Amino acid sequence: MEPGTVKLSALTKRFGDLVAVKSLDLEIPAGGFFSLIGPSGCGKTTTLRMVAGLEHPDEGTIEVGGEDITRRPAYRRPVNTVFQSYALFPHLSVADNVAFGLVEERRPRTEIRTRVAEMLELVQLVGREHSKPAQLSGGQQQRVALARALVKHPKVLLLDEPLGALDLKLRKELQGQLKSVQRRVGITFVYVTHDQEEAFSMSDRVAVMHDGLLEQVGTPEDVYRKPATLFVADFVGASNRTEAVVEAALGEGRYRLRAGDIGELPAYGPERIAEGTAVNMIVRPESLRLGGEGYAATVADVSYVGPAKHLELETEALGRVQATVGGDERAAVGDRVTVSWPAEAAWIVAGDSPDPPNEAHSPTS
Repeated sequence: MEPGTVKLSALTKRFGDLVAVKSLDLEIPAGGFFSLIGPSGCGKTTTLRMVAGLEHPDEGTIEVGGEDITRRPAYRRPVNTVFQSYALFPHLSVADNVAFGLVEERRPRTEIRTRVAEMLELVQLVGREHSKPAQLSGGQQQRVALARALVKHPKVLLLDEPLGALDLKLRKELQGQLKSVQRRVGITFVYVTHDQEEAFSMSDRVAVMHDGLLEQVGTPEDVYRKPATLFVADFVGASNRTEAVVEAALGEGRYRLRAGDIGELPAYGPERIAEGTAVNMIVRPESLRLGGEGYAATVADVSYVGPAKHLELETEALGRVQATVGGDERAAVGDRVTVSWPAEAAWIVAGDSPDPPNEAHSPTS
């Protein structure tokens, strides 16, 4: 097993009667940017804190690089953590904050100076060595916290919603910087956030958690385009949902569905879904097309968001659906249009409808 690989086996954590993490099995590859996402209370932060040694599992094991660290105290683990609250020492300079862990380890002064200088260059804070935290912006303070965590060369860096306290523009800027730093140092980053857009923009792979359980692990594109469960389909973005039954499995993940009065619909999905299975067909709003042959619809609402417009459409066949179109698309409330989508944009998921994670991702029917 590579040094930065994290393996969690049957990991369970209870707080009284609450089971926060339920027999979690997860392997995080070395050297990549991996994100744990999910709504508040799903168990993602508890999982991160168990890897950090700040919480102890009731059952299961934690391995880093093939070594069992489950019972090892936090200060002896080959990991470091960056928190949302930067926890900088206000009386110390930037350089002294970054050097703190190395000083505690009584490293030689020349080594400390060299490694601190390398880290300040990495996070683009050269010239601010003698500044105090109060003299820095929120983004600069976050970069100091990142440098302090990286200076000890951990095998794994854990990041617990580190951008949550920043404004949107600064968060976007630091997302790019975090990904750039990760690529340069090659250390395994494990990032926790409830913001799926933030995770998708940085991560090589993501894991979606819900109610202490792992719902899906994959690349951001696969998790978005091919959700494994209805919860994932709703959590990682808006979705249009149509209940149907598999009429025929055509091979290579292609299916023919029958959806009530709508009739036959082509769709794609995981292989080996049996004929007669009740499913939900998921189509993302940006896959819907206006004009040409399709289902008759009336524009019920229009939201303009710069490069795009979000439309709410009322249809007799499909009910209320959402479409995301170009910002220059002519569409006004009350317009009569037609709506369709390519077969490859329709993905099927078996199972009953879950409660929506939040209002912003409520499914349509």
